[in-house]
Amino acid sequence: MSELLPLFPLATVLFPGALLPLHIFEPRYRVLVKRSVERGRPFGVVLIRAGEEVGAPADPCAVGTEARIVGMTALPDGRSYIVTRGERRFAVEGLISDAEPYLVGRVRYLSEVEGMGARAQVDEAVEALGAYLLAVAAAADDERGDPALVDELKGAAPVEIAYKIAGALAIDARERQSLLELDTASERLREETRLLERETERLRDLLVRLRARGDRRELN
Repeated sequence: MSELLPLFPLATVLFPGALLPLHIFEPRYRVLVKRSVERGRPFGVVLIRAGEEVGAPADPCAVGTEARIVGMTALPDGRSYIVTRGERRFAVEGLISDAEPYLVGRVRYLSEVEGMGARAQVDEAVEALGAYLLAVAAAADDERGDPALVDELKGAAPVEIAYKIAGALAIDARERQSLLELDTASERLREETRLLERETERLRDLLVRLRARGDRRELN
């Protein structure tokens, strides 16, 4: 069954469980945020498929994520800074552009399914994540690395792990959207493993060039 949900088209992708800070300045989104706070209701974040964040209504992608406001700082001129947390994914089944100052979607919430082989996929994805974080640390010339995320994933469910890895990947918005749209955690983890290995190889190639110039240490 579909429901109506206010939509906030952005040039970024929000994953369930992730935090997203936003600067609210356009009048239509000031109204959206005010109503969301007053009613204790979330709104939907959707990646822009065509158009811009500012100005005429943008054309959103077909799958987005609920965003619930978990922190807010109001400014004297009516602007505000908010922090949102991603909740449920949804599919946009229809758009209503003339009922409110902002876009409204008729949405259907999507189930979170582990899928076949999800547990085995977790091991491969987490191993690939560790190698990726090591390469990121080396590229940043930071010997500490970032083991916290890998430690945080221990004992978590495949669905949660898949979304945390998705949020950690420094890839373009279209690829992030493709991850969001996958039906199962197993599919998401498999694709993340591929992306992590690709990005790790790119970072290693970068490090080879930097080392040749004497700018970076060796990557073990």
